[in-house]
Amino acid sequence: MSSSTERHHHRRRSRDEVSTAPGWRGVVEQWGERGVFYLLCLMLISAPLALGAVRPWSRDPLEWLTMAALLCWAARVAAATKTAWIRTPLDWPLLGGAVYVVARYAASPVEWISRQEMLLVLMYVSVYFLVTQHFFRRRRQNALLWVLVAVAVGITAYGLISRLRGVQMVWWFPYEDSLQRVRGTYFCPDHFAGYLELTLAVAMAHLLWSGRGAAQRIVLAYAASVMIVGIVFSGSRGGYISAGAMILFLLAAVARGVTRRWWPALVVVLVGVLGGVWGIYGIEPLHARFFSPYYPGVISGDRSRLWMCQAAWQMTLDHPWFGVGPFLFNSFYGRYRDPVDQAIPEYVHSDHLQALCDYGVAGFALMGLLVGAFLVATWRIHRRWRRCGVAEPSGWHWPFWLDLDRAGRPAWLLAGASAVVAYLLHSVVDFNLHISANALTLTVILAMGMLAGHSRRLTENLPDRLKPLSVVIQPVDLGFYSRWILAALLVMFVAAEGALAVPNAVSSFWQLLGEKRYAKAQFAAAHAAAERAWAWDPRNYQAALLLGDVISCEARFSSNNNTALAEQALQWYRRAEKLNPLEAEPVSRQALMLEYLSRWKAAEERHQHALTMDPNYHVYYERLGLFHSSRGEAEKAVTELQAALIFNCTTPSERAFLLSTIQRLTSPGAPRR
Repeated sequence: MSSSTERHHHRRRSRDEVSTAPGWRGVVEQWGERGVFYLLCLMLISAPLALGAVRPWSRDPLEWLTMAALLCWAARVAAATKTAWIRTPLDWPLLGGAVYVVARYAASPVEWISRQEMLLVLMYVSVYFLVTQHFFRRRRQNALLWVLVAVAVGITAYGLISRLRGVQMVWWFPYEDSLQRVRGTYFCPDHFAGYLELTLAVAMAHLLWSGRGAAQRIVLAYAASVMIVGIVFSGSRGGYISAGAMILFLLAAVARGVTRRWWPALVVVLVGVLGGVWGIYGIEPLHARFFSPYYPGVISGDRSRLWMCQAAWQMTLDHPWFGVGPFLFNSFYGRYRDPVDQAIPEYVHSDHLQALCDYGVAGFALMGLLVGAFLVATWRIHRRWRRCGVAEPSGWHWPFWLDLDRAGRPAWLLAGASAVVAYLLHSVVDFNLHISANALTLTVILAMGMLAGHSRRLTENLPDRLKPLSVVIQPVDLGFYSRWILAALLVMFVAAEGALAVPNAVSSFWQLLGEKRYAKAQFAAAHAAAERAWAWDPRNYQAALLLGDVISCEARFSSNNNTALAEQALQWYRRAEKLNPLEAEPVSRQALMLEYLSRWKAAEERHQHALTMDPNYHVYYERLGLFHSSRGEAEKAVTELQAALIFNCTTPSERAFLLSTIQRLTSPGAPRR
């Protein structure tokens, strides 16, 4: 039979694996499967390119694409005459974690903030199930491999070219970096290194542990080399350690599999550790990057991370069992702020501590259960694959099942285990799991690792003396009613998620547009955009804050109706405080507006309340000091302004203004009360 005829029969068999229904139902089933595949690939491509999808304008489209993929899945299930549910060991831990996150969202004191976290968690869980139910075919797995490799190489090349040209911009967004660290299409080089760790694990696993031809191995070797260069020039210390540990784990696993002995794996690990220690202490740039107090950003950045981690740990001690709530670390941070740290962090620089303080011991235990279930399932699948080559002679060998399994299922399994090792280490000092592109890629790799157990070769053609091990990944045939129930559940889930995600996304868009107009002093356009943001989502407290800011500026620059506008701004600030009672900024802005309305007693009470909520933030001392200065209370004003200067976080111009104000208040002719 000619090669073209063989390819034709292979394509026909591949189509038959997807389409089981005749006529138009078969077309719906086939295009539903294709829709899921193309939408997921689009997500994996667009997320890293959109600055890692960390902001609402780049993150919300991922949620919409996920909902569209779920609808494609529902259409495929409803049209099929035969459908199997591929059951994996992670199904129940994932569902349990999702239910816990939804429950904590329902009890959150700030609904709008916790909603962002809940929608992301539901998106990752949905992506996992989409991958496990649709990517078991060889062609899809190969396409997914090359999509990940191409995106990683492309953004690394973009970052290297930008560094060589001295361009400090990611797309059209400028940044400042005296170290010229490579960051690809990410704002933070550490997160860029975290993304490359995942794709490097996939590329190296398929390079070393799959039956691919010479041409594909050359391409994979080149891609892996480019990714390693990108990690090196990213300057990420966490990336160095976690990527090095991942490579050592992968090489040790391959050495153990090829030699069937443990000592080569131990030798690989020992040589790697010694090489890493020599690199850190023997290579001057690396030594300076890790330890030198004169290296830009090393000591100050480490201290800031230490203060954040101390605050997160104290939050955990105060809320041990269920945490402060999803994504509420930043809202609680003012109560736990170190006096020396004047930053406003969005995340703890440690995913482990972030999970512990946000979700408590209960949530952290569920996440540990998920990781443990993956590692146990990985070991069980590995044992089943290893038994395929048990009839071969002992000694050095290349397992024959690697050449038989062209989809690279064992490579995906090895890549998943390596990625988990890397992120368990990197998450100690960074928050890669809160970067949507990285978390999405990790979810896909874990799902593909579980699909390594979905292969007939694990039970067929075994020697007679060997009994098959217990099944790890088991397809469960769904009957007619089960298929329709599953399709209905998917549609209801998409409807419920869309009822939250669509208003959230549209409101975030108008809020972003309003903030840009406000920054350009286009108050009328900013007011209209902020009102639309509020109309779409009346629980968006940032939209309420923006409306208060815009209307307060209109009151200050308007020639009439100043009092009425100021009252409107005050009401919006009060709404923002009601929606987010944990942060002090709405309270402080109320105080500023009350000053404008000459309600001095109420303004002083609001200033004091803001300081009570965030007692170590220099801005609130400045505002209270200027309030006392405007009232002629020189002694109180000097005390508050000097307290603001102690924090030493003001800009040079702001510091000069405060010093001149103090000098004016302490001069002999200054008024005193």
